[in-house]
Parts: sequence; structure tokens; C-alpha cells
Amino acid sequence: MYLIDTNVFLQGKNFHYQFGFCTGFWDWVVNAHASQKVFSINKVRRELLDGPAGDPCVTWANSMPAAFFLPDDTDPGVMTNYAAVQQWAASSSHYQPRAKAVFANADKADAFLIATAMHKGWKIATHEKWNAEKKNGIPIPNAASAMGVQTLTIYELLTLHSAPTFNFIP
Repeated sequence: MYLIDTNVFLQGKNFHYQFGFCTGFWDWVVNAHASQKVFSINKVRRELLDGPAGDPCVTWANSMPAAFFLPDDTDPGVMTNYAAVQQWAASSSHYQPRAKAVFANADKADAFLIATAMHKGWKIATHEKWNAEKKNGIPIPNAASAMGVQTLTIYELLTLHSAPTFNFIP
């Protein structure tokens, strides 16, 4: 099972999977969820809904079944793991104080994605990359790895769980 990070949806909407020409990606998300393989969390939904009025991601997030966006800060199991994730971040001597403060912001999805993946034993699909040198931010793959959670890119996830569907229309 997989949790999808906010940046997959936003970058998809803005670049590779624009709603105007690549509805196949968005259909894939719906179908993958219907197969109980792909989910996200409420914090991701809130980040998507912060978009401007009329934004296709806002419309899309509102159209998704409620069960797609899993509870995060209301789930006791997630919150137990969230505390462990935040303890790891706070005790790290690698990251700058500002990076730790941003990561600790309870309105942001990153630490909650990791905590939910820990609680469920799932993987996270994100566009973020592992970066051992980064100190001014905490990449999801870095924190997830420290907490025993696997990450992969959306492209790796699609390779595992999709068939080629791009057809040219003259």
C-alpha cells in the first residue's frame, strides 16, 4: 500500500499530468484507490484545498472519496508515530533549527505522511529525493529512512502498478 505526497498531485497538475491532456493519471489514482492500494492523508487534502478557487487540484480533491484521505492527527496510532518522528527530527544535529521548525509545523503533511506510513506499514510516493547534504530542510526520504519507511517516486510506483496508456490522437 502507498501514501501519496502533496507534491505528486501539484507537480502532476502543473507539469506532467495536466488535467487538460493527461486525465489517465488522475483516473489511475482513482482506480488504484478503488483497489485499496493508494491513499493519501487529510493533511495532504488540506494542502491541496489551499489552492486558488477554480484550481483543478481543489476540484479533484473535493471529488475524491472521503476514504482516500486517511485520518492523521485524529488517529492515536498515527500520533504515537508522529511523536517519534518529531523526536527524531528535534534530536538531529544535522538539520538547521529553521528546518526542524518547518518540519514540526502541524499544518504540514510531511511528518504526518511518515507517521501514517509507520502506523500502517506502507510506503510513500513523493517527488522529493534523498539528500544527505541538505541541512536547511528535511526531505521526506531522509526522515522516512531514519524511521524505517520506504519511499519511491511516483514514476517508480506507476512502473510497478500501471500499464502504458498514452495514445496519440491525430
